[in-house]
Formats: sequence, C-alpha cells, structure tokens
Amino acid sequence: MSYEERKQIILGELAFCNQLSFHEIEKIVDAAPTTIRRDLARMAEEGVIERYHGGVKIGSEVAEYSMRQKQAMHSEEKRLLGQEAARMLAPNELVFIGGGSTTYSMIEFIEEASISVITNSLPHAESLHRRGIRTFLLCGFLRTRTRCLGGAETVRLMRAYHFDRSFIGAGGIGSDLRILSADQSEYEIKEAALELSRHTYVLADASKFGLTAMYHSDFLSHEGATLITDNPTCERDDRIVVVRP
Repeated sequence: MSYEERKQIILGELAFCNQLSFHEIEKIVDAAPTTIRRDLARMAEEGVIERYHGGVKIGSEVAEYSMRQKQAMHSEEKRLLGQEAARMLAPNELVFIGGGSTTYSMIEFIEEASISVITNSLPHAESLHRRGIRTFLLCGFLRTRTRCLGGAETVRLMRAYHFDRSFIGAGGIGSDLRILSADQSEYEIKEAALELSRHTYVLADASKFGLTAMYHSDFLSHEGATLITDNPTCERDDRIVVVRP
C-alpha cells in the first residue's frame, strides 16, 4: 500500500469523525507503526491534518483545497457517474443538485439548458452559472471545508420547492445500502432531497461502500430513488444503475 493510499484511508475516516487516535489509525491502516508515524508527519507538513498528543484531527488548511482534493480522488469513476446522471435530465425541469465532488462531476455533461437548478454548493453554483444554466443558491451557514451551505434555514428554503429530480452524493454507502452522512446538517439536506423529489439519484463510486457513520438515510424506502454507482456487486436491485467504463 502506497503513501497516497494510506493517506486517503486516514482522510476518509476523518471525514466522518474529525479526529482519530494513533491506536485507531493502526486498526484501519495496514502498515507498521513507524510507517504510520512517518505518514502522519508528512500529512501534517502538507497541512491536511493537525497532530496532537496521541492522535490527529482535520487540519486547519484542509478547507482551502478540500474540494480540489476530493475531485482528484477516483476522478474517472466520478465522471462516469456524472455523465450517466446528466442523461436523466429532461427539458424545463426543476432540479436540486447537492454538494460534493461526484455531483459536481455531472455539471460538465449537462446539455439540457432549459432546466432550473437549486443547489447548496458554491462550486456547483459557479460551474452551473458558467454553463448558462439558471441557478438558485440556497442560503445558510457556510461550511468552509466543503464550501457548502447548511443548517435549518437551508432546509427550510428547500421545503418551499418540489423538485422533478434531485442528485445527491454520499459520504458512504452502508452494508444495507443506506446513504451515510458525515453530520446532521448533511443528513437533513439529503433527507429533504429524498422527500421533496419525484426522482432522486444517489451518486456513489465503489470506494464509498462498506463504511459506517452515525447518520444514515434509507433511500430505498423512498419511491423514485435510484442509486448510480460503478460497484458491480449492486446489480441485484432494479433501482440501482451500474455504470461501466
């Protein structure tokens, strides 16, 4: 396992719990303690984590380039999912696109310029605007690490609409195919999207599967919800679209 692979495992876990003890890192990373210590020192130098006695936490500089970092992870897989998602759009629809690097990947493939999009993500709004797509940015508390807006006001504004389609990402996919969220704010936005949409699409590449988190949504209980993934083990359900290269 390379340094980059070990680094992504640690950062992926930190996305859910914000801090890890050295003992916890030893359990999730298949490497010698000396290797892990070197990795943590290097990650601290890069600014992606901060070290404290006995563990690490999300670095104060992560917020500045977190979105770019996410876009670099499994980028080809995300583009495939984004391309498939963009095919689902129809003329003149009202669409919600949630934050995240996977949903961001679909924007370059949107050809239907007559749609109107509501989003809680600054990068998404900027990209949609550049493509000449009518875009409404929800207000709320700005999460600097993800450049997304969240909170009670964001959800309240969402509830003023009924969407033809919603596209949301996932912090992970549990073993029971539930959508995992890093925190309550992210969870509430996903729940609102599932509730307020005729059709909801969850975009998740294979690396997101088999994780755990405190907050999870049962998307299969919502009529019209579909999972778009490149994970071939999911072909057992007709509400799951498996994309192949």
